[in-house]
Amino acid sequence: MNEILKLITIAIGVLAVSIYLAYRELTSHKKKSFQNADLALVVSPDTVLVIKVPKVIEGEHFELLAAPVAAEQMFSALHGLLKFTPGIQEHITFEIAADSEGVVFYCTLPHQLQSYVESQIYAQYPNAQITVTADYIKTDDKFPCFASIYLKHVKENYFPIRTFRDFEVDPLSALTSSIEEVSQKSKAFVQVLVRPIADGWQSTGYQYVEMVKMGTQSAGWGLKDIFKSFGEEIMAVLGNIPKRVFYTGEAYIPQRQLPARPEPERAAVLSEGQKGELESIELKLSKMGFETIIRIAVASPDEATANTHLKSLTASFKQYGTSNLNSFTASGISSFDDLSSRKFSTSDSFILSTDELASIFHLPSASVETPSISWSLAKRGEPPINLPTENCTYIGRTTFRDRQVKFGIKNDDVKSEDRCRHTYLVGKTGTGKSTIFENMIIQDMKNGNGVGVMDPHGELVEHILRNVPDNRINDVIVLDPSDAQYPVGLNLLECSNPAQKNLMASGLLSVFKKHFGQISWGPRLEYLLNNAILTLLEVPGTTMLGLTRVLADDNYRKYITHRINDPVIIDFWEKEFKAMKGNQSLSSEALSPIQNKVGRFLSSSTIRNLLGQRTSTIDLTDIMDNKKILLVNLAKGRIGEDNSNLLGSLLVARLFFTVMQRVDVPWENRTPFYLYVDEFQNFASESFAGILSEARKYRLALHLTHQYTAQIPEEMQMAIFGNVGSIIALTLGAQDAKILEPEFAPVFTENDLINLEAHHFYIKLIIDGMTSAPFSGVSIPPPTKEEWTNNTEKILNLSRQKYSRPLADVEDRIRKWVERPFDLGMAIAEEQRGKTETKIEQDTESIDNKIEGEYKIRGGTTPTG
Repeated sequence: MNEILKLITIAIGVLAVSIYLAYRELTSHKKKSFQNADLALVVSPDTVLVIKVPKVIEGEHFELLAAPVAAEQMFSALHGLLKFTPGIQEHITFEIAADSEGVVFYCTLPHQLQSYVESQIYAQYPNAQITVTADYIKTDDKFPCFASIYLKHVKENYFPIRTFRDFEVDPLSALTSSIEEVSQKSKAFVQVLVRPIADGWQSTGYQYVEMVKMGTQSAGWGLKDIFKSFGEEIMAVLGNIPKRVFYTGEAYIPQRQLPARPEPERAAVLSEGQKGELESIELKLSKMGFETIIRIAVASPDEATANTHLKSLTASFKQYGTSNLNSFTASGISSFDDLSSRKFSTSDSFILSTDELASIFHLPSASVETPSISWSLAKRGEPPINLPTENCTYIGRTTFRDRQVKFGIKNDDVKSEDRCRHTYLVGKTGTGKSTIFENMIIQDMKNGNGVGVMDPHGELVEHILRNVPDNRINDVIVLDPSDAQYPVGLNLLECSNPAQKNLMASGLLSVFKKHFGQISWGPRLEYLLNNAILTLLEVPGTTMLGLTRVLADDNYRKYITHRINDPVIIDFWEKEFKAMKGNQSLSSEALSPIQNKVGRFLSSSTIRNLLGQRTSTIDLTDIMDNKKILLVNLAKGRIGEDNSNLLGSLLVARLFFTVMQRVDVPWENRTPFYLYVDEFQNFASESFAGILSEARKYRLALHLTHQYTAQIPEEMQMAIFGNVGSIIALTLGAQDAKILEPEFAPVFTENDLINLEAHHFYIKLIIDGMTSAPFSGVSIPPPTKEEWTNNTEKILNLSRQKYSRPLADVEDRIRKWVERPFDLGMAIAEEQRGKTETKIEQDTESIDNKIEGEYKIRGGTTPTG
């Protein structure tokens, strides 16, 4: 009986040892890789990155495996994060999340790893856009019911799952399609938590392969086989009990029948299927491994929907499984806290190789046709090495690889004149053009520069007024025709240098030609209008109001022509114009358009009171030379679109005429003046092309913006692209993108220009006289309300006091001029009176000079008073 008890004890011992061996088999890789594994849970991810890639990369050959292969290389590089002290091993979470707004790819990681991980992602996905974002996993009252599970391997870790090389289509397609379908009514989450594991986890797999090759273990051996083995051990022991009880001879020694071990030189004969299985296992064992947790979660309006969607998501992972190798199965329930904290629980982990991880998580490519994936719509370009970041007028911040470096155009000095090579912005309405202008203008004001602003909407001027620095209040001149009670005087026919009158007439004529249009404009009309302008320029004190009167009022025309000395112009009026007036058809053809267009323009009281004053109250030369601030508010909603466009064009022509007077001033004494023209196509006449090419010489820096290229003639487009130093493109329409693509190729494409986000732009920047390669940027937000200087009312009052005249006086003078009956006799009388006054002045001057000379001879002092 004692023998029986002894045998039972042995059997129990064998059972215990077998169970222990089985447990050791399951946990051996973890014991070899981590000591104190619980300590590894201390360092948790705290930085969330959203990752986007372009759907189609222009100019590159598309390959189905490109995206997962890139991910495999990325994971191989990330294995370098393995620490020698396992107790502080961090983990990274790669996530795919979706709701009604789309499918988004994330990476959550400890902050100290951000730079390294980003560099590895960029190394494999150069066109990726990585942005730090707020954590998106939050409780949502719309989706109160939460369901989540873990996935685990069915077999041991050394058995591989199907990888991307085993698929005919990208496995990410099925996964994202399932996520997208679930996200229509729920929120879906797939988390892949990884941390590198040291070599050594492969040892059990290599032992298994060796045993199968030598015939000591059948292929497919696993946990089931362990229990079968020690079960056979128990049956062998129990089967020997009767023999021992009834055996009466010599002591019985039980003999266990073990399978014969083949000789080393005699390997087992394997089938093709077994060979393929072992090759797959060896391939996995040859790669680096990551301890991995896969967590799937769904947040839904109700519990039934959550469970249904969770099952649907889980089913999408069946594509990775095979019957003879490995697959996934649901194992354990995860909590919302585990999901949101990205908890790494060692008990729920298993090992995946780099290619297995890449099969489950990689960034999408064009082969993934899930409709709601969040792609990067426009590429981002790398800025030049010599990007100006100091002593410049800032335009925006770079966006390449989310490195936001503030940059701008170098300020003008003795060494640089980049700003005087002009800046051109184009983009749809609401994309951020005015924001860039606003920031640049504010900087110019703070830097003490001379600034001019032409605004056809009024908003930009209002924004500038509230940001004028306190020390520049007295430098501001506000020209607002709609400010009817305080009319500013601007006589466009004032010409201090008679030699420049043809240049001035040419500029004015170019403006009228643009606004008359091709239908009414013709050679005869141009000839007539040119002579009328030249005539008025000959007579001091005339204004634009005389333009229609000299054509319609015979007496006024006689009065004016008597006061001019140019024989060619006199001959025109006395012969050609008289003949034209005698021909009703010619007269109507030439005179009617002028009366209609110019007459209607000048009939507006706001325009008439501005341009009808004999002497100007603002001096454009003084404004440019002494760094004043000219703000021109041409709001179409207040003075009308036609009036706004024509007045703005006349002002631009006058500004350019004024700056050209610097021709006799040495270059170093020409003070830079920065003119900003919003929606410049409204004010751009034919002469504008000449302005672009000549303005730099006179240190007039133009900043031009508009919405689309069809607004300007092709000749002007060519002038812009040929003369402008810096070109900035914001979001464009299809036609404009096609036109501007050559300017930004090969870095950016037509689709990139179309898909730019609001306030993002592409730029070719002038740097030390050379144009840079195109790169991307984002505009700087304008000053906040707390940063405003709020000097608007003070500035308006000062400007009115200094530069406007009382409305009643202006209107009274214009009324008297209109009612005055000019004629030839008046001109003759004025001429005689002028001669008399001149002779008296000359005689007085002669007497004064004689007296002064006598006193000097005597050695005395000239008397005063």
